[in-house]
Amino acid sequence: MFSRRTDWELSPNALARALASRRAAERGVVDLTITNPTGVGLGHPPSFFAGLVGPDSGSYEPEPLGLRRARGEIAEYYRSRGCACHESAVWTCASTSEAMAWLLALLCDPGDAVLVSRPGYPLVDYLAAISGVRLLHYPLRYDGRWRVDREALEAVLRGEPRVRAIFATSPGNPTGAVLSQAELEELETACAARGLALVVDEVFADYPHAPDAVFAGSALGQRACLCFVLSGLSKVALLPQLKLGWGVACGPTALVEPALERLALIADSFLSVSTPAQLAVGRALAGAAPLQRRVRARVRENLAALRQAVAGGAASVCGSEGGWAAILRLPAVAGLDDEGWALAFLEQGVAVHPGGLYDLDGCHAVVSLLVEPEAIRAGAKVLAREVAARV
Repeated sequence: MFSRRTDWELSPNALARALASRRAAERGVVDLTITNPTGVGLGHPPSFFAGLVGPDSGSYEPEPLGLRRARGEIAEYYRSRGCACHESAVWTCASTSEAMAWLLALLCDPGDAVLVSRPGYPLVDYLAAISGVRLLHYPLRYDGRWRVDREALEAVLRGEPRVRAIFATSPGNPTGAVLSQAELEELETACAARGLALVVDEVFADYPHAPDAVFAGSALGQRACLCFVLSGLSKVALLPQLKLGWGVACGPTALVEPALERLALIADSFLSVSTPAQLAVGRALAGAAPLQRRVRARVRENLAALRQAVAGGAASVCGSEGGWAAILRLPAVAGLDDEGWALAFLEQGVAVHPGGLYDLDGCHAVVSLLVEPEAIRAGAKVLAREVAARV
């Protein structure tokens, strides 16, 4: 009785079963997979939420693209980062996931396709399936940093006439790859030449590991193609529980205006963003800077600790330019794929994500750099010791 679109394999895999068994037996786990800031001591103080719902929240005047006040405050956020932005180009939603789903509805008919980078976070996979849209991949190649394989991207585009959009994430998750200015322009050119939209998820843009002049600060700007930049309070202001994301449209006026008109009708069909969340945008963004500094400091500290723990051994940490994750390259050992490594680490009391979850080829583990420093130091020692014992 269920649709083929939801015919997923839902039974837990070996790693999930092992983790559940360990926790049920009350055996301790150093969890290096946590990316929820509220669970690792990086949330807002209770006083922030005590005054969140003010008297203005008592009235309800739905605006499909979001309250003008909230959209103006989001536009100011971009202007403070040096990006020209007008509130009329901004639209709000409950999350970047919802923004992507709306864009799939805007841009694609059933059976059309979108391109997503590989490796990457497996989010658009499910959204595309739910929308009846095919998902194709263009590869990122690693040579000390992750780069878009332009030739492979062009080959996919030549072979598939029903592509409607290219999705990119900058910084990437979990790669931490930031689109260089040249890469951004190449994606823009490819989209403009074929009448495709470019969608860039920039939720981790406030968390660079090191400034670099060759990186594009944002995809927002004067674009030759229709472009959508996505972000939200979950990462920008460390408020995943507030459930407010947004998109900003840019590009040729002849494309941006009808896109926003259609998005308004899509948004009006759901009206998913609460009034209190929209009224809190300005306060949340105004108070984000101190929390962002704490996150950047923790990420740098944890990344250094991870690198130090594996230095000189058979494992190594991939280069990363931003975000909250690190990829650990693991040696090829007979009988161990990346899930096998994750199970071996879990047996020693440390939980990591296997690289296959993110379509990483070979043997990798992905760890969160957001966890408490004590956890990363303890966990990294275990990882290094286990690798040394098996090589």
